[in-house]
Amino acid sequence: MSKSVLDASALLALLKDEPGSEEVIDAITGGAAISTINFSEVVAKLSEGGMPEDAIHESLDSLGLEIVHFDKELA
Repeated sequence: MSKSVLDASALLALLKDEPGSEEVIDAITGGAAISTINFSEVVAKLSEGGMPEDAIHESLDSLGLEIVHFDKELA
């Protein structure tokens, strides 16, 4: 089985307890990763929503996601 790669909308759905959160939890439990581009989009959206920077990083760090550098090869 291959590792799941989350996009920004999936991670935001989890953080906002929206439909599909359970599937995202399952993916994270299975060792999911997220690209640096999608990770930065999540940080930006949470910041735009008024979440303090420390809270953003605490929330995201606690998930244990692997953050993968997005490069030409990955594209």
